[in-house]
Amino acid sequence: MSTSSNRVAVADRPARDHASGLILLRPAVLPAMLFLLALILPQFMFWQGAPKVTEGLGPAAWPDLILDGLAIFSAIWLVHELWVLGRAGRRPMLKAQEDDEVYRYGKALVGILLIVLYGAVLSLVGFALATAGFIAIWTIYGGIRNPLVVASVSLIGTAILLWVFMGLALMPLSRGQGVFDHFSIWLLQTLGIY
Repeated sequence: MSTSSNRVAVADRPARDHASGLILLRPAVLPAMLFLLALILPQFMFWQGAPKVTEGLGPAAWPDLILDGLAIFSAIWLVHELWVLGRAGRRPMLKAQEDDEVYRYGKALVGILLIVLYGAVLSLVGFALATAGFIAIWTIYGGIRNPLVVASVSLIGTAILLWVFMGLALMPLSRGQGVFDHFSIWLLQTLGIY
């Protein structure tokens, strides 16, 4: 009886070794999939007959740049994971850090409500003011209390986003209504975007 169980154990060993090899390769699957999707998806997502934009990047170029960046960084990640797997006795580096903090559903719900509120006031006050307010509230909600840090992150972040979306990508974002529209036009002219 023990002889037949030994034969089964020996016959089963290559299957287990093969399965453990696949488990070792599991961390490389995500970067490989991201890399392939970033290369393949543009062929199905974007209309190839779109007219070329002669000034600035244009709205159609923005998703291409994001997917190109995703492909490049996924390839780097994949090479790193395979290099780690190739080193003797090392395990893959892709592993979630253990978090001592308990997940707070109430805090997450307030965060979602802040995002919804941002979307609701965007058309009323315009992109610039809504984004500056959102970043300021979000940093305070995240635990940053220094007013100088909150103000600088909010204002610099908003200016960068205005330049990226309205200056480079030429995306027509909301300027707001009434007095907010006038403020947005003044701000865009001051920043040199208009």
